Amino acid sequence: MPSSPVLSRITGRRIGAAAIVALVVVAVVLGWSMLVGADETANDMSDATWYTVRRRSFPITIMSTGELEAKEKVEIKNKVEGQTTITEIVDEGTVAKEGDVIARLADDEIRNRVEQEELNVENATADQVAAEQDLAIKKSEAGSRLKDVQVKLELSKLDLAKWNQGDVVKERKRLELAHEEAKRKLARYKRDLEYSKKLYEDKYISKSELETGEDSVLEWENKFETAMIDIDVYEKYTYPKERRKFVTDVEQATAELDRVQRQNESELAQTHAKLSSKQRSLKIREDRLAKLREQLDATVIKAPKDGLVVYGTSVGPRWRRRDPIRQGRQIGFNETIFILPDTRDMLASVKVHEAVIPQVKIDQTAVITIDAHAAERVKGTVTQIGTMAEDGGWMNPELREYDVKIQLPLEALGDKVSLKPAMRCTATITVGQVDNAKTVPVQAVFAEGRDSFCYVPAGHGKVERRIVKLGRASETYVAIEGGLEEDDRVLLREPRPGEVQE
Repeated sequence: MPSSPVLSRITGRRIGAAAIVALVVVAVVLGWSMLVGADETANDMSDATWYTVRRRSFPITIMSTGELEAKEKVEIKNKVEGQTTITEIVDEGTVAKEGDVIARLADDEIRNRVEQEELNVENATADQVAAEQDLAIKKSEAGSRLKDVQVKLELSKLDLAKWNQGDVVKERKRLELAHEEAKRKLARYKRDLEYSKKLYEDKYISKSELETGEDSVLEWENKFETAMIDIDVYEKYTYPKERRKFVTDVEQATAELDRVQRQNESELAQTHAKLSSKQRSLKIREDRLAKLREQLDATVIKAPKDGLVVYGTSVGPRWRRRDPIRQGRQIGFNETIFILPDTRDMLASVKVHEAVIPQVKIDQTAVITIDAHAAERVKGTVTQIGTMAEDGGWMNPELREYDVKIQLPLEALGDKVSLKPAMRCTATITVGQVDNAKTVPVQAVFAEGRDSFCYVPAGHGKVERRIVKLGRASETYVAIEGGLEEDDRVLLREPRPGEVQE
């Protein structure tokens, strides 16, 4: 029995059921034809079973089902770490305004931790202030020590310069003068002694006067030798000793300056480290307190914007609904408590089979029928096409469908009709247009093998097959590109046994 490929492809009718019905019809018609004959069969063909080929324009559509969802929605999760308990919650379905309190979570433990951490912050602040004051004292002491040794070094250098450029010069001058004086007087007394000796020989002076001259020469010889010794002792012993003392004073003062500088650096580094430790400790305490205060704030959940209150367990997998959101329920960190959809701006999210998804394009128009408001029709626009196909799950793993989003106009059904997420809907998407084409209804086209054909009148109550070339089709009409002309008539049903001309 020939079948209609257009019907199979567009409407997806079940071939098995159609075959059974056809067999029943064949049996009935055969029996009837045997009783009344071929002429009466021809008379049974009324105008209602025929269609006259005409040119017409028609849209090409794809029908799919899905549900409504809000274009804009806010997901509110539990931000309190660990497990907590819902103490208050608004009823699901409530329309919340921005800033409204929609839930409260248990906060006793967090409040206790906040109070304890506030004390810890106060103690850490006091420790930091003490460390800052200790650093200031250490800096002052270090400055004083450094200044003292710097002064000591400067004085030792001045003493060295004074000794080297003053005392040494004066001492050497004094020793030189003493040496020159002894030398001159020794020479003079020696001359006087020679003269005195002549005077004594000539009996002009006494023996005692001569001895006095001899004593003077002896005295100044001693003084001359002493002056020579003093110069030698000074250059060999006194000068190096005094120089070592003054140089050592400078070296010791320099070493003490270096030691004090290192000591200051060490003490200040330790004090800075202690202060840094106190500062880090305070920062950790302050961050912990801030986090606890955020946690405390998170126990009061407010609506971030206007929206319909939907519990988190009311959407998604069915297993989540076994333990619904309610007062007294335990809730974990980051668990979804609410979803606030903006019901003023809705989308239709429908599933389109992978076989026809290439025909669906952005900005195509679609007519939406919402099951809850079946009498209304809403015109929308395709705004998004899924990039990955989804399978039909374990029940139908071979099914591959794409998610298509269709934008509904704002307040699509007016202020008096409230649309809600998850309302079931049907979308008829217009994916093309056939203009001014020879057209027949899809039920008039049949197929056998690769051939498509229609049944046309053959006279005497008979029909015959006519091979046709098909164009684009909708769920209702198909364009004929060859095999039929305008005003030709085609049968809108399968012919009964005996109606087909052999």
